Amino acid sequence: MVSVIKTTMKLLLRNKGFIFFLTVIPLLSTLILSLKVDHDVDHCVTEQKVIELDSAETRAIYKGDHEAFIIKVYDGSESELSGYLLDTLAAGSMFSVCRADVTDMSGDEVRKRAEKDAFDDRAGMIMYLKAGFDSAVMNDSLSDGIELFKVSEDGRQEMFTTELSDILSRMYRSGTVCGGDSSKTIEMLHTISGQMPKKTVKNIAGGNKTVLTAEQNNNKTQIGYAFAFLTLGFMFSGVFAAHTVITESNNKVYTRIMLTGISNMKYFTAKFIVVVMMCLLQTGVLAVCLTFIKDLDLGMPYGLFLVIVFLLGLIFGSFSMLTGIVFGDIMSSNYAVFAVWSVSAMLSGLFFPIGETSELLRSISYLMPQRWFIEACEKLITGGSGAFRILASATVSYLIVIISLGSVGLKIRKQET
Repeated sequence: MVSVIKTTMKLLLRNKGFIFFLTVIPLLSTLILSLKVDHDVDHCVTEQKVIELDSAETRAIYKGDHEAFIIKVYDGSESELSGYLLDTLAAGSMFSVCRADVTDMSGDEVRKRAEKDAFDDRAGMIMYLKAGFDSAVMNDSLSDGIELFKVSEDGRQEMFTTELSDILSRMYRSGTVCGGDSSKTIEMLHTISGQMPKKTVKNIAGGNKTVLTAEQNNNKTQIGYAFAFLTLGFMFSGVFAAHTVITESNNKVYTRIMLTGISNMKYFTAKFIVVVMMCLLQTGVLAVCLTFIKDLDLGMPYGLFLVIVFLLGLIFGSFSMLTGIVFGDIMSSNYAVFAVWSVSAMLSGLFFPIGETSELLRSISYLMPQRWFIEACEKLITGGSGAFRILASATVSYLIVIISLGSVGLKIRKQET
């Protein structure tokens, strides 16, 4: 078995394709991790403020904070009072307020727009502030100044209506004290707001879902892109290992090895050890590349990140070797491996937030190893518990399946030859 490992490693280290994936892919991954990402991006709202939409046609889902309850507002008032209302709602951190100026639209046009957005947009609630909003608030006739369109079944709707009612009541009471003077009312409201305790929301957790801050989300995004490149390198390196199996089978070398008394399981174990050594080499190259980056913050220790990369490499390197053994042809294996890499990277959320997709896609995504590793990274970045349990369970589970199928595949190949 030792001679099989030595021979295979010598063949791999003479292969220019393997050397390419051994060196270039970790280097590209390092460059991705070194990129400085601007934290002020649309999907990470670092400040609780009203998001201005270009027009009523602009979709709030593209601009709002996906982790908050998105409110799309058609503002036909453009008054200081309406501005105070929206600013106060947004400052609460629970709601992402997206405002569109509709002062040039009639009420019927706005309602038609709301009906269209109810299907085309993914806001949790649509609110229309009419032109007479100020007088409606001062006279406590809110139906004349506000229209609400419930466009989802989100349970946070009740929380929003309660918050809205509290703010409007405060505005009405202040207006009554100030005799209906809008300027004095705004001044009093700001005075009251200034006396309230200030708060900063750094992280919110709801149920089993972890909500990341802007910086944490950027760390996760960079790690996801790095995982995409690294898994590609690991998978094609595994194909090179599979190529040695296919070549030995075609040249009857595999038969002669079997005659020495080595079982199928031992032979596959030897090839698996080769994959382990390849993963160690690639992880080592990545570790060397990371040392040249100054002020790199992944949200976790470098050593732990390298361990995660190594475990992910074991899974994908072994899987691609299994694919090569089953197909028995390098060209077909390359196509299959690239297809699996593309689909798994997409479904696991390495390229886009999988949490915003349908429930079916979210369920399918849990079949992908990257999804489990990304979730473990989230827990490590946020200081949560259970990350090591996820990593160990995912790695062992996938490897058991791959090694078992690989041994069966070798038996089938032996019968065919």
